[in-house]
Formats: sequence, C-alpha cells, structure tokens
Amino acid sequence: MKKVIVLFLVVLLGNTTFAQKPSNINGTADPKTVKKVSLGKVLNGHVVEIGTSIPDSLGRFAFRFTPGYEGLYTLTMGNTNNILNVLRFYFKGNDDLNLAVTPTFYELIGKNSKENQTLYQWDQYTQDMRAKGLTPGGMSTYVDFFPEVEEMKVKLGGLKAKAKTGNNRFDTFFAKLVDYDFAFYAISHLYMPRSAHPSAEEMSDYYTNFQSDNFLTADLLRFPYGDRFLSSLVYRKVDFKNKPTLADQVNAIPADVLKGQFILQHMERARSYSDYIALNDEYAKYLTLPEQTERANAVATKLVDTKEGTKAFNFSYPDLSGKNISLADLKGKVVVVDVWATWCGPCKAEEPHWEKLNEEFEGKDVVFVGVSVDQDKKAWEKYVPEKNLKGIQLHAGPGNDLSKAYKITGIPRYLVIDKAGNIVTPDSPRPSDPKLKELLNTWLAK
Repeated sequence: MKKVIVLFLVVLLGNTTFAQKPSNINGTADPKTVKKVSLGKVLNGHVVEIGTSIPDSLGRFAFRFTPGYEGLYTLTMGNTNNILNVLRFYFKGNDDLNLAVTPTFYELIGKNSKENQTLYQWDQYTQDMRAKGLTPGGMSTYVDFFPEVEEMKVKLGGLKAKAKTGNNRFDTFFAKLVDYDFAFYAISHLYMPRSAHPSAEEMSDYYTNFQSDNFLTADLLRFPYGDRFLSSLVYRKVDFKNKPTLADQVNAIPADVLKGQFILQHMERARSYSDYIALNDEYAKYLTLPEQTERANAVATKLVDTKEGTKAFNFSYPDLSGKNISLADLKGKVVVVDVWATWCGPCKAEEPHWEKLNEEFEGKDVVFVGVSVDQDKKAWEKYVPEKNLKGIQLHAGPGNDLSKAYKITGIPRYLVIDKAGNIVTPDSPRPSDPKLKELLNTWLAK
C-alpha cells in the first residue's frame, strides 16, 4: 500500500470529555470513475468535508482520523449534492472500516466494527428501495414501489430488534435510523420526476397514515440527508393546494431548531439582500445554532449590494466594554464608518481630520464608527483609550463580514450610510477631503 495517497486527519475534539482513539478506513474504488474520496462529518443535517484521499492507480484509498463525536460520518465519491454518492458509516473511535466501493453501492470486506456490520445488513436490505427512492426518473413508479414499501414496512420492527452490538448507544440510535431511512426513501420517491404519479386515492397505507411530526424532531439533524428531507416533511404536512404562506410552513414545524434550518434554506435561495433582510427580521429568533448563524451571515455577505439606496450590511461588533453594537442600533443617524487598524500609517494620518469632523458634527444626527481590523485585539484595546479616539470604536478583526461584504482589501476605507440604514457610498472621501463634510451635510438635510 506504499502508493496509496493517505490523508492523516486529526479532528480537534470540541468536547474535552470525549476522549477517543483514532479510527482507520481502508477502501478501494474504480480509479477510472472515482478521482477523489471525501471524508465528511454530519453537521445539522448536512455533510461537511473534513478530509480527502486520492485513490492510487489500483483504486486504493485510506483515512486515519479521530472522531469528534460518536455517530455517523460519510464517504462521498463525487458531488455531495447527489445523495446517492454519499455512503454513511458509524464511528466511535478505535474502529476499522474496510470496504470496496462498487458501481452501484459498496461492500464490506475484512475486519469491520459490529456497528458498521449492522448498518451494512440494513443497507443491503434497502439497497433497491434506496436506489428507486432517490433516483430521478428511472423505470420505477408508484405501481412497483408502493407494494415494496408496504411489504418492507411490516418487517421494520424485527430488523431493529436484531441490532445487538453491545453498544447500547448505537443500538438505540439504529432503531431511529431504520425509521428515518425508510421514511426518507419512501417520501423522496414521491418528489422525484416520474413517468406516472399517484392520485390521493392511489396512495398506499404507509403514505395515508404518514405523520411528518414523528420525524420533525432534532434527531433529523443527525442524518446526512436531514436538511433535504426537512422540506419534504413540511410538504407532506402542509396542503400546498391552498397556497400556504411561508409563515404557515414555518408554523407547521414543531421544533424551533428545525424552523431555523427551514428558514436557512429560504435565505440561501434569496435573490436580493432586501429579501434576506425581510427573512432575517422575521425569523432570526429561530437561528439558535452557531452554524446556523454562520450560514446566515454568509448569505448576507454574498447578497449585500453596494449601490446607493440599497440596504447596508448590518454589521455587529463589540466595543471596548465587550458590548455588541450593530448598524441597526444607529438607525435614524447618518453613519460614517472608518475601517482601520492600529498598524496602518495612512489610517493614523486621517485621525486628526476624523477628530475634527466628530467635533464639527457634535449634536447633529451623525454618528462616527471606527471598525478595527486588527488581528491583535489587545493592541487595539490599548490604542483607543491611549489616543482618546472619538466616536464609537468597535473591533471586527481580520477577515470580518463587513470587509467581505464590501470587498475591502485596503485601508483606511470609509463608508457612509443614511438615516434609514441604506448605503450612500461604500467608498467615500476621506475625512481629510472637504467633500466628505459636504456629503454629510447633504444627507443630513434629507
């Protein structure tokens, strides 16, 4: 195996009480069709890549990694958007996974954990159903698929009872996995392009008795397909013939954390920053997970428009006391933003002019906000009181969302925002230029 290109990956443990040992993955795939194998973790119902391995000329690939949690991880042969490319396995640490990826699925070979042997038996049993349920088009329609669903449905209890690995956590989880997998394959079949679709009267018992709420729980996010299955579950619960509003759909979801996931999907499909803002204003309260907030911020950064009159990016950064101050807090004022750093010579050259402008507009509806991009926060904390800088002083650090939103690659950079929170200019004259004072007076008069 000397020619195998191996990525040795150590995942830093987020929970210090989760002390684990490395796990090993050794596999083969057709090198003509599989150019890269990705190892992924499951995060809030979707897959996040944590490592890659390039198969050698014989198709061999390998990983050695330390699981950051006990549960499902994935191997993906190609695009993760195609769920059929995603294989999932269970790791707790000190596991061995040995497999051969086939053109249609996978096979376990050699030494494997009891958990993955149990998963493999389930995957073999449902292989045909999985392929039919998740493949667009194809020859399968409800005519052949529904009888298969009904036949398998009555056997689920017995299959779940066979999970006796000695790992109580896995055995309990496996029972949920069987139910969620089965539902995902069965419901997904309805929403794939088919040559024939059933009427309400032609639905079989599994579908007529299906209760979305049984699956609209936080457990959904433990599966690599959780995010995409969420929408289908809402569609099954809400009657779309009555053209429900987004609020109707959100209210149909019982778990707040899933409401946040559902709103994120709509945010990521938003076509304008104003559309994003409308969603964020109404539903931000459901974005409770750190990754949900990160995804929402990424959307905002991508959509923000720099044209005059469009909604300005709603930044929020801490001041010297640690209190976060956002652009929204300053509504009703014309806002001048100075993006700067303590090490920046041209920034320092503008300080006397910045101080003078602060004095000239004191008592008027203008607020001056310094946003530091210093990597060394302590240097900023020392510099601001030492120089007694006027205005609101905030620390964003390097690579912040405001800089990304307005493509700020050089400092100092000044932005002007009107009283309603709309962009006047994302690249205004500097305080040393009299044109900035003229610009502020013009917008104060509006």
